[in-house]
Amino acid sequence: MTVLKTEQLCKIYGSKSNMYYKALDNIGLTIEAGEFVGVMGPSGSGKTTLLNLLATIDKPTSGYVEINGTNPAQLNNKQLALFRRRKLGFIFQDFNLLDSLTLKDNIILPLVLEGMAVSEIEQRLLKTAELLGIRDILHKRTYEVSGGQKQRTAIARAIIHDPAILFADELTGNLDSKAAKDVMEALRNLNEHMHATIMMVTHDPFAASYCRRIIFIKDGKFFAEIRRGSNRQAFFQQILDALSLLGGNFDDLSSAGIQ
Repeated sequence: MTVLKTEQLCKIYGSKSNMYYKALDNIGLTIEAGEFVGVMGPSGSGKTTLLNLLATIDKPTSGYVEINGTNPAQLNNKQLALFRRRKLGFIFQDFNLLDSLTLKDNIILPLVLEGMAVSEIEQRLLKTAELLGIRDILHKRTYEVSGGQKQRTAIARAIIHDPAILFADELTGNLDSKAAKDVMEALRNLNEHMHATIMMVTHDPFAASYCRRIIFIKDGKFFAEIRRGSNRQAFFQQILDALSLLGGNFDDLSSAGIQ
């Protein structure tokens, strides 16, 4: 089943001096249910613009985005807010957790907003927390746990309402190599055991090596695509090779390597 589809997606930004900048040019993309897709490109390549369009944060200049058969651009503000809350999951680099709440309360917030029964909330919480390795720290507050534990909490909150697709934006950017590995293992667990459909924008080849497919963009256009076989180490090397061909600014490349 196709979860996300774009055709001839373009985004043009204007400026006060009437100079126009084409951030995305004719992007066509399809993501099937259960896929784990990465998007990579140099700084300024358009990957953040692409994520914003797919996540309904911004609207395309031309072309369209379709998620679960719905074109978000055709929804009014109220419908869009509801669609975003029910069908999409978001994971951010800076966690976006509420410090005044426990990890448990942060995670279940989307379900509370939906008015779900307490028994169903508890069932979903325990299943998700177990899978992400945070069941024993649910009572703690955000300032009592590590960066990696915060990010796994953020992942739990993003997936607990069973969205059609999970969008991740540089989710290992603020983490050390050990925490980044734990977070990516957790994301892989979600993909493999809960069949979560994931699209992740990243500059980090180590994080990208967990994906099943990677799309590279350059100057707002599709550049290349690679798929992973059974060997993640070989895939990691393929990613490095593709990035060297791509050129541009990748000064933040991970030194974590593949274990």
